[in-house]
Amino acid sequence: MPGAGRIRTILEAAAVVVVLLAGAWLLFRGTLYWPAAQLASAPARGEPRVDEAIVVAVAGNVVRLSPNGGTSALAVGQRLRADDSVRTGHGAHTDLQVGARSRLTVAEGSQLTVREITEKVHRFRLTRGRIAVDYQADGARLLRIESAEGGAVAETKGARFGVLSTGTAVAIATETGAVNLTAERKTVEVRAGTQSVAAAGKAPSGAEPIPAKLLLKVAAAAPAQESGEQVCAEVAGTAPEGSEILVDGTPAAIAEDGRFRVRVPAAPGKTSVLVSIRDASGRETTRTVACGSNGSIPHIKDIAIRWRKKDP
Repeated sequence: MPGAGRIRTILEAAAVVVVLLAGAWLLFRGTLYWPAAQLASAPARGEPRVDEAIVVAVAGNVVRLSPNGGTSALAVGQRLRADDSVRTGHGAHTDLQVGARSRLTVAEGSQLTVREITEKVHRFRLTRGRIAVDYQADGARLLRIESAEGGAVAETKGARFGVLSTGTAVAIATETGAVNLTAERKTVEVRAGTQSVAAAGKAPSGAEPIPAKLLLKVAAAAPAQESGEQVCAEVAGTAPEGSEILVDGTPAAIAEDGRFRVRVPAAPGKTSVLVSIRDASGRETTRTVACGSNGSIPHIKDIAIRWRKKDP
C-alpha cells in the first residue's frame, strides 16, 4: 500500500531526527553547557581551584613538605592544598598564585605552610623567613599570614607588603594599601610607606615610616680560645628591630636591645664569615668578616643599606 510506505518513511525520518537531536544535546551538554550550580563554582582556565595554590615559579633548591612528613622537589605547576609547606634554601625562591590575580613570593631561607584556602579566606603560616605579597582585592575575601605559633597575625583585603618572621618577632612593611597586624589583643594598621614589629609576647609597635637606611653595626675580634676550642671569629653587633641577621647562613639570636654575638668555629680551609641582614621590605645585603689572625681582626664599618632591593 502506498500510504503505508509513506507513513513508514515519515516515521523513519522522524526517528533519525530524534537521534540527531539527542546526539546534539549530549554534545552541547558535555562541551558547552554547564548547569548553573557548576558554573558558579567552576574555576576560570588557568586559575587555581578555591582550595589550592599554584606554583608558578621556582628558582634554586625549593622543597615541598607534605602533611605526612614526606619531602620532594617543588616544581612549576604543582598545586598546594591545606597543610602543604614549601621551604626554600640558600639563594632560592618560589612564587605561588592564589586566586586569579594574587601572588606570594617565598624568599630564600623561608618556610611557608598553606593553612586554609576558601572563597572567604586565604590563610598561611610563615614559620621562618620572608614573603613578598601582592594581594589584589576580591570582594570581602581576606588574606591572613600567621606567625609560627599564631601569636601574631597580619590581615588585608588588598595590599602589597612584606612579612618577615625571625622566630622572635614578626615585622610588616607595606608598599601599597593597608595591612592590620594583631598581637596580644592589639591591632595596628600598617599603611603604605610604614612598618610595624610585633616581638614575641608583645603588642605590635606603632606604625612608623620605613627608614631610608637599614643600619647594621658589626665588629669582630679574635676571641680567647677556651677549653681547646678553635674559633674562626666572634661576630658581634647591633641590628634594627624587626630585621634578621644570618651568620654563615644561620639565624643569629638578637636581644631586645638589638645586640647579637655569635662565635663561629674554625674549620679546615675556612678563612672568613658571611654576615647578612634583611628586613620585611626586602632590603638585604651580605658582608664578609675575615677570620682572626695573630689575635686581631679589623673593625668593620657600619653597613648602610638603602632602597636597593634584592629580588625577590
